[in-house]
Amino acid sequence: MVTIKELAEILGISRGTVDRVLHNRGKVSPEIREKVLAKAKELNYQPNRAGLMLALRKQPRRIGALVTSVGNPFFDPVIEGMKMATSEYEDIGFSLALAEVKGFDRSTHLEAIKHLVEDEKCDALVLATIDDRMITDYLANLTLPVIAVNSDISLPSKLCYVGPDYYAKGALHAGLLALAGEKKRRILILRGSEAMKGHGDIVRGFTDTLVKKGIDATIAGEYDTSDDNELSERIVREKTAEDETINTLFITTAGVSGAVKGAAGRNLLIFTSDDVPETKNLIRSGRIKWTICQEPFRQGFESVRRMQSWFIDGIKPENLCTQHIVKLTENIDSEYLSSI
Repeated sequence: MVTIKELAEILGISRGTVDRVLHNRGKVSPEIREKVLAKAKELNYQPNRAGLMLALRKQPRRIGALVTSVGNPFFDPVIEGMKMATSEYEDIGFSLALAEVKGFDRSTHLEAIKHLVEDEKCDALVLATIDDRMITDYLANLTLPVIAVNSDISLPSKLCYVGPDYYAKGALHAGLLALAGEKKRRILILRGSEAMKGHGDIVRGFTDTLVKKGIDATIAGEYDTSDDNELSERIVREKTAEDETINTLFITTAGVSGAVKGAAGRNLLIFTSDDVPETKNLIRSGRIKWTICQEPFRQGFESVRRMQSWFIDGIKPENLCTQHIVKLTENIDSEYLSSI
């Protein structure tokens, strides 16, 4: 079994540098970090887990989590998962600092992240944030490990991503639409924010697959709603009044009840994402035809658990793509098993 000393000799760098990378202590250049982690994985480096657990008890670790949960019930089970993962390792010194924000404003997200770093003194970050250059530049200059949850970010130094493959989710929606009949489709698309990588990916997966499958469809427009019900209602009401050929509504994220309210009186085929209470009720009533869920509890649990494992084992965690679960009237009240 290879040791830290042997890794250092093989790589031609100091033992202290290898130790800092493997145990996330201090600042190391991204190039050296990747080099050390790759070699450690190649040679099957196994840390002294008992020693690290003892060290954690002497030096507790605080994980900071940012979620866009204000006004968005999707994140309730995400937060539950984060709290459960934290509670299971509280006895060895892990704690959770939660920052909850509304919407996708850059300054709001950056302020919340800085709060976790500067005020909460967090040792690591688990972030459901926008894919914004100012934010990723700020994160790149930190010495803290980062995991992206629910929506990925363009941060080369992040440990991993935990969440759905949004492009595949959009493709699945298009496949289901193809089964809905050969009617010519004029589709209005609502998304939370193009600044969220996942929100853009789901639309691209959907539109690309429409073309691949030869579905007779045109897009009436793509609109950001900030996951806000009032804004969603206004957009749907205005756009369907302006264009009476719209016959299909794709709500990619939240703002579902507002969007459906805006479509009142119009015979639209409506489909959406996730199985929050308002969506379940609308599926039971037949107003929404289907929704695709993405294991929110598992996202929260596994993102925090992977960060804990990074501190305990010093091994870079792998990405985790959560499952896509299609829900219809017939199974909207069934529970699906989530492996954690």
